[in-house]
Amino acid sequence: MDYLEEQKQEIEILQSIYPDELEIVSDTEFRVSLLLDTNTDRKHTLILNVKYPETYPEVVPQLRIEQEHDEAPESTLNISETVEFDRDDLLDLLDFVNQNAEENVGMPSIFTLTSLLKEHAETLFQEKVTALEKKYEEERRAREYEEHKKFSGTKVTKENFAQWRLKFRAEMGIDARLNERFKQVHQGRLTGKEIFEKGLEQEDEEL
Repeated sequence: MDYLEEQKQEIEILQSIYPDELEIVSDTEFRVSLLLDTNTDRKHTLILNVKYPETYPEVVPQLRIEQEHDEAPESTLNISETVEFDRDDLLDLLDFVNQNAEENVGMPSIFTLTSLLKEHAETLFQEKVTALEKKYEEERRAREYEEHKKFSGTKVTKENFAQWRLKFRAEMGIDARLNERFKQVHQGRLTGKEIFEKGLEQEDEEL
C-alpha cells in the first residue's frame, strides 16, 4: 500500500466536503471545524485535529479535540444558552472518536469520524441541556414548597393541640390560679355566693 498516496487522496476528498472548514497544517496534519446544531443563538464548534502516522490508514490516526464557542450572555431565560462542554466532555468525545477509529483501521476514516463526532456531540449537548432544565425545575419546585410552608402553618392534630394547651395554661398561670381558688373554697374562705359572684364556676367550665 502506498500510504502517502492514500493520505493525499483522503485530504483531497475532505477538502471537497469541507471547503471552508478544513485547514491544512502540513502534508500529514490538518484540522476540521464542525459547527454543531444546538438550537441556540450561540455558536458551538468542535475542532478535530488530525495527524497521520507514517503507516496510516493501517494504524489509528492521532486525534485531538478542541472547542470554540461564543461567550455566554450575561442574563438569559433560555437555559440552553448557558450550556457548553467541559474538559470531561471533550475527553469522552475523544474516547468515542478513538474507539471508532480503531474499528475502521485499514481504510481512510476521517470523514466517518467527523460525521460520528458531530452527531455524538450534538446528542451530548442536548443531554446536558435536558439535565440542566431538570435540575432547574427541581430547584424551582423546592423554592415554591418552602414558600408555601411559610403560609400554610402547622397542621393541627389532637396531639399538638394538647401540647399547645398545656403550654398556654402554664404560661398564663391558669392552673395555678384555679388551684389557689380551689384551696380558698375548701378552706371556707369563700361562700357559695362569693364563688358565684366571682364567676369561678363559669371560668372553670370554659377552661
